[in-house]
Amino acid sequence: MRPNRLISPRSGPTSDRGEATRQRLLEVAIRVFAAHGFDGARTRDIAEAAKTNPVSIAYYFGNKQGLYHAAALHVGARWAAYQKPLVQQARTSMARPGITHRELVEILCTLLCEFVRLILGNLLPDCYGKFVGQAASGPAREFSVIDRGLAPLRDTLAEAIARLTGESAVSSATQVRALSIIGSCVCFRRDRRAVLHALKWKQIGAKELKVVEAGVRANIQAMFSR
Repeated sequence: MRPNRLISPRSGPTSDRGEATRQRLLEVAIRVFAAHGFDGARTRDIAEAAKTNPVSIAYYFGNKQGLYHAAALHVGARWAAYQKPLVQQARTSMARPGITHRELVEILCTLLCEFVRLILGNLLPDCYGKFVGQAASGPAREFSVIDRGLAPLRDTLAEAIARLTGESAVSSATQVRALSIIGSCVCFRRDRRAVLHALKWKQIGAKELKVVEAGVRANIQAMFSR
């Protein structure tokens, strides 16, 4: 059962050792929540894996829900930080006067290929993506925290699609297209085992990543060709 309220965690300054313990708890919690969800995760297991006392969770985060909220904030912030340059570059390019349909398609392809490199590379641990997937079926408050980090990419995709189709960026049709395009990329990370099996690959390394990027680019070009 989920707690009905947050217990206030420690908000004052911590020592270097204390901050290291807090960060270790946070990273372990992300892995455990990613694997078992909110309800399936046990704070005792998290503390044991972090090599600390369960009391530390209450000290730094208040309770299990406070720890989950901190994990959601951390994951959302990391995703936002890595996506920010991609979004800024795409928006700067789209702001050029007299931009053509072909150039917009190329911007969309570049944005998505960079996104694929991000989610399939080693910049973020696999458990971050799994945490996002678990959070989608968890407490709405925590998912909204993560979604704030993901929204800029989705909104930028929707804006590019709207300019290519002439529809509104906030229309359901445009939003669905943006979500479906993101989903077609995310599946290579979320369903990695199924992808490897289907393609008879042993891994998704540099060579395989180029194949995925080429496929993403071909799909976008076909989708918005004139």
